[in-house]
Amino acid sequence: MLRLFFHTLIFSHIAQCDSLREIEEGLNRAVGKLPSIQAKVYKRSALSYRNSHDTYLVYEKLYHALVSRFTSVLGNRLGNRFKKPVYSLDSTTITLCLSLFDWAQYRRCKRGIKLHTLLNNQTLVPEVIDMTTAKVADIKIIDSVIGKIPASCIVVIDRGYNDYKQFAWLSKRGTSFITRIKDNAQTTPYYKGLRSEGSDWGDYEISFTSKTALACCNGLKFRVIQWYDETTDKWFEFLTNDFDLSAEQIADLYRDRWQNELFFKKIKQNLKIKTFIGTSENAVMTQIWTVAICTLLIEVLRRKALYTEWSFPRLLRVITLSLMTYADLLELIDKTENDETRQLQPENRRQKESFQLELWGPEPSGELVA
Repeated sequence: MLRLFFHTLIFSHIAQCDSLREIEEGLNRAVGKLPSIQAKVYKRSALSYRNSHDTYLVYEKLYHALVSRFTSVLGNRLGNRFKKPVYSLDSTTITLCLSLFDWAQYRRCKRGIKLHTLLNNQTLVPEVIDMTTAKVADIKIIDSVIGKIPASCIVVIDRGYNDYKQFAWLSKRGTSFITRIKDNAQTTPYYKGLRSEGSDWGDYEISFTSKTALACCNGLKFRVIQWYDETTDKWFEFLTNDFDLSAEQIADLYRDRWQNELFFKKIKQNLKIKTFIGTSENAVMTQIWTVAICTLLIEVLRRKALYTEWSFPRLLRVITLSLMTYADLLELIDKTENDETRQLQPENRRQKESFQLELWGPEPSGELVA
């Protein structure tokens, strides 16, 4: 039953359904084809009940199982440039209806939630997604998010998460961090800690000197990298506790943090993440994790396709238009504008069968699997 409901939720995302009524009507229109996708028609009341009462932790666990399964497909875009895995931490705010989401405290006239996302820069898919009400400050969530990944890693942090206690915690944990130093930070003079410099960069060893910082970071040394960006014609100052990376690598890693913004843009513009079909906290988290699963599966198809010109929105749209048609999945994603009539060869058919098994796998008794 859980698997049937999961397929219904994935159907709602790909079919771009905005409400429980649209999901019910969409399933009713496709009632003859539902057995082939292992789904069934749910009444709105049943959808609402299951969405609120089936724990979202099942879908969170499923997402991580899928990420592990498709690690080889997702690839390693950074190669061997860094000795440690690289992650980027950022948050996005989603506003909600004042009268329906009374638990999501934000402002006097609106409700909202924050999605704190730790993106894996190697695969460009989230490693951790945590939700808080929009009123909660970013610095209060950083330890619970980063605590879910191994200590030996590099985390690029948005400036909103800057906090002296967290700097000390990350340093003692053995986690390298990179962020922007705040303009009003009190430090030892840069020139006294000069390590190296060039015409468009400088590398300095510093310590914090304010009373608040000394209470947390007394005895800890940090690096400040001054970097001139020709594109924006601006100087940037990056703070890190890593003394092995070069100044250029630190600047490149912080620039790569933009991948997190691209992920937020992808899910907000292409999937149902700004309107919710349930109003409870569990229903919202269920929708968030099934959106993450849907995003992951579309991204896996995009990277498996022989046709390399697929963008995420375009492939999602093609799958949406073909959702309830009988079509070969590999033919659909491999087809190009100049190859409209290509037929699968026998060896490709064998690849197709193994691909379907790899995507969904056998279903152990009583378990929900991908």
